[in-house]
Amino acid sequence: MELCNYMQKPNIRMYRIEAIEIPIVYNKYGDHDPNGLLYVLQKDAGRIKRGALANFNRPDPQPYEGVKPLVIRANLGEEIHIYFRHSLKRDLSIHVQGLRYDVQTSDGASVGMNQDSTTRNEIVYTWYAEKEGVYLFSDMGDTRSSEEGTNIHGLFGAMIVEAPESVWLDPETGEELESGLFADIYHPAKPSFREYAVFFHDELEIKNKEGNTPTDPHTGLPSATTGISYRSEPMRNRLPLTENHADTAEDISMSSWAYGDPAPPILKAYVGDPAKIRLVHGGVKETHVFHLHNHQWRLENDNPNSTILDSVSISPQECYTLDILHGAGSLNGMVGDAIFHCHLYPHFHEGMWTLWRIYDRLQDGSGKLPDGMPIPRLIPLKDRKQPPLKDREHPGYPNFINGQFGMRPLQPPLGILDADGNNKIVPTPLEADNFVDAFEPGALYTDTCPCHTDCGCEWGEAEEGKVKVFEIAAVQAKVVYNKYGWHDPQGRFFVLKEELERHGGLEAYIQKVEAQEIQVEPLVIRANDGDCIEVRFTNLLPEYIEASPFQMETLTDIVGYHIHLVKFDTIVSDGAANGWNNIAGARRYETLVERFFANAELRTVFFHDHLFANTHQQHGMFGALVIEEAGATFHDVETGEALKFGTKAVIRRRDGTSFREFALFLHDFALLFDGNGKPLNPPEVPGSHHDPGVMGINYRCEPMRERLSDTADPAYIFSSIVHGDPATPLLETYPGDELMIRLLDGAHEEQHVLNVTGMYWRKEIADIHSPLAASQSIGISEAFNLQIRKNYNCGDYLYYSGGIDDAWLGLWGIIRVYDKKQAHLKPLCKNELGILPLPMCPGRDSVVRKYEIAAIKTDILYNKYGDHDPDGLIFVPADEVEQVLCGKYQPKPLILRANAGDWIEVTLHNMMGPDIPYFDYPRVPLDKKHRPSNRVSLNPQFLQYDPICDSGINVGYNNREQTVGPGESKKYLWHADQEYGSCIIQSFGDLRNHRYHGLFGAIIIEPPASRWYQNFMLKSGVYQEQAVITAPGTETFREFVVFIQNGIRLEDAEGNVIRTAQGDDTDPVEAEDTGEKGYNYRSERFANRLRRDSRIAKVFSSKVHGDPATPVFKAYTGDRVIFRTMMPADKPRNVGFAVHGHMWKEQPDDFHSRVIPIQGAISVGNKFEMELEKGASCPGDYLYRSGSLKWDVESGMWGIFRVLRQGIGCKCKNTCRKALQCFGRKY
Repeated sequence: MELCNYMQKPNIRMYRIEAIEIPIVYNKYGDHDPNGLLYVLQKDAGRIKRGALANFNRPDPQPYEGVKPLVIRANLGEEIHIYFRHSLKRDLSIHVQGLRYDVQTSDGASVGMNQDSTTRNEIVYTWYAEKEGVYLFSDMGDTRSSEEGTNIHGLFGAMIVEAPESVWLDPETGEELESGLFADIYHPAKPSFREYAVFFHDELEIKNKEGNTPTDPHTGLPSATTGISYRSEPMRNRLPLTENHADTAEDISMSSWAYGDPAPPILKAYVGDPAKIRLVHGGVKETHVFHLHNHQWRLENDNPNSTILDSVSISPQECYTLDILHGAGSLNGMVGDAIFHCHLYPHFHEGMWTLWRIYDRLQDGSGKLPDGMPIPRLIPLKDRKQPPLKDREHPGYPNFINGQFGMRPLQPPLGILDADGNNKIVPTPLEADNFVDAFEPGALYTDTCPCHTDCGCEWGEAEEGKVKVFEIAAVQAKVVYNKYGWHDPQGRFFVLKEELERHGGLEAYIQKVEAQEIQVEPLVIRANDGDCIEVRFTNLLPEYIEASPFQMETLTDIVGYHIHLVKFDTIVSDGAANGWNNIAGARRYETLVERFFANAELRTVFFHDHLFANTHQQHGMFGALVIEEAGATFHDVETGEALKFGTKAVIRRRDGTSFREFALFLHDFALLFDGNGKPLNPPEVPGSHHDPGVMGINYRCEPMRERLSDTADPAYIFSSIVHGDPATPLLETYPGDELMIRLLDGAHEEQHVLNVTGMYWRKEIADIHSPLAASQSIGISEAFNLQIRKNYNCGDYLYYSGGIDDAWLGLWGIIRVYDKKQAHLKPLCKNELGILPLPMCPGRDSVVRKYEIAAIKTDILYNKYGDHDPDGLIFVPADEVEQVLCGKYQPKPLILRANAGDWIEVTLHNMMGPDIPYFDYPRVPLDKKHRPSNRVSLNPQFLQYDPICDSGINVGYNNREQTVGPGESKKYLWHADQEYGSCIIQSFGDLRNHRYHGLFGAIIIEPPASRWYQNFMLKSGVYQEQAVITAPGTETFREFVVFIQNGIRLEDAEGNVIRTAQGDDTDPVEAEDTGEKGYNYRSERFANRLRRDSRIAKVFSSKVHGDPATPVFKAYTGDRVIFRTMMPADKPRNVGFAVHGHMWKEQPDDFHSRVIPIQGAISVGNKFEMELEKGASCPGDYLYRSGSLKWDVESGMWGIFRVLRQGIGCKCKNTCRKALQCFGRKY
């Protein structure tokens, strides 16, 4: 079968693949999945089954080398034939995301009215390699969340599409590879490179070698496992080397000196080797954060203006190609073990970490590691200079590092000072022989500060006068988070040592902090592009974390300073103890000397302790180094004087312009007690990782629950007039000032999403073609730069983390824009209080679109099976209220439309009535029973409005009522000054109690002079979720509006609350996973369908079950299609959005944009404009869905995109290779 939109006469590549079931052993300790599933090449199936079973049946089960996720490769332009078979007596398949295929025969699923392309024995799939990159494939025959599903047991792999004419060779033998995680890629006209396929996966069904659920040796609790490429190295197996009951050995748990190398595959290269990491999320639930030490890549690999990263969020079924800048060893040519891991701390505790080993000498297969294990051969890339040979003085990494296997790693020579400033550790002669010529403490084996930068700025050698030195200490004190007395009695944080001295020494400083005379914040220091930086880090912490309801007594006698993005010597300045490197940490009263190079304007750079990250980062052990442009100066916001540290600053550029800079750290698992000493949300057992504690911003929080007295109305929860200003950072400015929010996530496991009302920024700060954003999802260690340049008016604006759990626990604050000069806020140099009010009145010739909208309470039926929200709250056009209340109209989320340049006048009528019930499910942490508000409002993203009169939020000291009571009405006036696309509309009458019931909507800002029609009809399409948009100079397109809902309160037809998410002792259901899932007030849960027909492979089939309740979007082949995808509610758990058989630009107007088949890390407040590449594909039914199989898809988060055939003379003639192929379909 030939495919629409595909090139002529492609080369054909064939793979024969089999699915097998075997025990998968994940490490040398015998942890295993007894029901492992994997794809293998048919020719290897017998060998792998025999080898895996033989290793599993040993007294101590061991991993088998041949058991790894299947990675196959093809060249761009090839046609790939997949001959798939299995004998597992169930329906299985191979579904690929990102390659084109005939949906009728090669989708690997049974969707809608399509043919079934799952199989119980064998089937042939045909794929087309149209773009270079990495593409996940997995089973769609069984997508259940439970252990009966297939993906959770490993049934996934990847197809990598290389440049045309590429060949791939084994890095150890030099022979051609048919499959493999690692390969050397050669091309006749391009440089060769090392290629590494890395799979993250979670929710593993693991047993220990005795066949029992693993337990944590310290807490005795069941212990979860996360993995990389069918391997895992959890901390529970790396037992302490001492008998001290408080010793968890976390500090050395990643050291090969103590325990040998980890189980997950270790990447290997020589210094300078070009390298690409093909990162794949094969898991089913969590959005992870991939972090690689001392190496970076750009978000868009070919775009020099794209953001430089070393951490990235990745959701289930997403893939990234990380084209490592400067190759292995990065710019400074480091040698050693660079760890990479999931930065969600419990996850690398559970085993999701391994190493990239970078050699300085040729490895021919004859060498051994310090533990006696052989070092495999690594063939040099053929077009690169061969590494030097080993000799007596240069045995090659790691054999020049001083240490003894089975013992603790040693601290770095020349890098540890005693309390008097004297060096404590002298290098061995062998270590000294391997130092670089211009070595310095903290930069022994790598020339950290070279004489150039990425931007070409000249920089001399790291001489004494040219090094920027920061003396930093780690301190413990009681930290109070708010006026309600919430506090951390063992707060731990970084502080400049000169601040300790300024306040009279350590004890005096601690007393002032605990008396709240000093308001502690995360340490933020600054440097410039091109600076060589030396950090002298002193450990002034107690040696133990004391026992509490949150934690057991824990030894923390050595602390590190690990930093992101800048360049350094990994062996001695990583602030960690990874692989065969030194342990770069300071014991009590010692000082660790580290050296870093800021090779570019890296902007926001995260730092933290890496040695006891799981133990005390949630207490506050994080901070930031902001790398400003070369020549920029940093100033106090009040006095204008030079600034040494602080979360707030004025930055003056070389050209004389300036901006206000605010650093915001979101953090969770904050282990706080209330004012009476009662622990806030403690775990069931001290030491458990099951979401303990609360959340904060810069060691502050303003929990909603504390603002809700018996009489308090949630409509005024953000009002300073009623409650006073929140404890969280107040960001102060004047109209017209440029703002820069340096956004970081400091701890500990959760994803967050910062929303700012009334303002927006570009997704990538230096890329003018990146899309506008009013929200930013963020995971641990990620950092973003939100540059707000749009003119904004005087008043108070709300910033908040959009997930309801976050906002409830106090992750919100105020941006205050003054209309008069304040004594404590010095105006910017080029904006001497140049107040720039917005023109909030339409001109004589302006288009003013007027809408009458009502808020009503009604039963929302989510599907034909009777799942419903009897207490649904919705916005509807006022003239449709009666139809909805009488059951004549199926409610849908409110969709308004306007064109760029329009003014919008919306009159909101509150017709909900006085009684809005309170429910404790879906859960929020630390819930408090209270009376919900019956007031409502409207707040749009992106649009311009007067923040005092038309924002829809009673926030700060804005003194005009913004919400609407029962029986009342209010007009809002907004301006669509440009084409924004999707803009979420929220009600801020009561976020906690209204949003999950459906009180949200959107306004779509279309191109200028657009006309809007209903899909397939020449009727007005103002409110439709499917519309056709026409505009002068713009190709007509079909517009599909998708509202992602996470955390819906649904009851079944009998009135029982539905709870799809199920937990167990190992993984109880977290608050963020409670509630159901769906799109556009509709949900199609598996449970309903499986009661009718239990065949899980047929669960998406309309032939068996009829079409789903979720929207069936319809288009013709070749039609231009834009999915307007938004997440207005409600839970913070990240989701993905995939459309089978289609791809789109991640950044629509950016030539360099990644082209993706799934958007991940979607959270509350995010919106995306997904224009399908080449339009709608060939006729058939294409699944759209979340990528998270646990529990999104099973809970109803899926639907169908139906592509119809067209008649003779239609666009199909020009888009299909054979028009008759399209015309012959049944649609």
